[in-house]
Amino acid sequence: MVSWQTVQSLLFFFGPLVLPRLLATYRSIRSRPAAQIRPLPQATSYALGVLFISGLIAFLSTLPFFSPSNIFRQTQSRLQTPAGVLLTRLAALRPLTAADEKLRLVLDDGGLDARLLYARFGPHVLSTCPFARPGDVDAKQMYLLYALPSILTPHLLHLLTLGVATSGLLSGREGARWRTVACIAGVVLGAAEVWFIANYDDKVNVRSTRVGEIDFVYWKMQVWRGLAIAAVDGVLGWVIWLQATGRAFMAPAPTADRILDHTRLLEVLLGKARGLGVLRNGTVRDGALRGKVDDYWVKEGEVMKDVFEQPEVVETQRNALRRVDIARIGREAEAYVDSVLGGVRVAAPP
Repeated sequence: MVSWQTVQSLLFFFGPLVLPRLLATYRSIRSRPAAQIRPLPQATSYALGVLFISGLIAFLSTLPFFSPSNIFRQTQSRLQTPAGVLLTRLAALRPLTAADEKLRLVLDDGGLDARLLYARFGPHVLSTCPFARPGDVDAKQMYLLYALPSILTPHLLHLLTLGVATSGLLSGREGARWRTVACIAGVVLGAAEVWFIANYDDKVNVRSTRVGEIDFVYWKMQVWRGLAIAAVDGVLGWVIWLQATGRAFMAPAPTADRILDHTRLLEVLLGKARGLGVLRNGTVRDGALRGKVDDYWVKEGEVMKDVFEQPEVVETQRNALRRVDIARIGREAEAYVDSVLGGVRVAAPP
């Protein structure tokens, strides 16, 4: 079991690193303007569906229906109970099977060591492992090697699910950004389970005198594994949803995408400028239209002259000019003209 001192050490080590990031993420989510929130993309919804199904299956796998029966709990027997008495009690509850008879032989031959291996690796590994016998010097290592495929299979399937859910083809750029983090989380879950089972101390079960004191690691890991996988899928889906809808984790677009967007914008502006040029040429070349334009500007000048000659407007202009720094405006205008015409002056021949 993981001691409270180990948990405290992990909290002291990772707390200062993780807590500020969590607070910053929470504040960014709360302060996100509503205008930047966008609908969930269709491709990302498929990835979230895959993660939901994976998390649901992992959560349902923690139910006792999907785990092999524990004959010690069923019969309320201690680990030291003889195998014959254990099977007699079990026969009173349900019909015995060939697997039960085979397990009885292993328990009779292995004694307490076989029962400790039963609590750690489960009934299937104990009764079918052909490489070792309970009581051998390297029995724990051999049984661990034999149990590795069954331990790692759920995690490999989980890694496959994470890879599918974070693929650029299915989830788009939002999900693909979290692919490395998701794969690391999946690998850490598998490595943590293997490490825990490999380094588990059987002293607690050796000293147990009642069935309630027995630590059945195999059945406990079934529950912990399912909850951990479901938690990873849930957190990953939540993070992808936040980014896909623009609520958090917004990252600048890649340089190539930004260049492409600017190029498209410039093409639109160039098309509008060409259209205005064509319209201007048509207006200047047509005598009637040119006359209408000239009449418009003559009338515009007369109207604006009358407006600016009114006493109220003149007084307002004077008040505005008193509050304006004319020198600063002149400098800003000169800097603007220089920035616009600078390229022309450089390109002009000497």
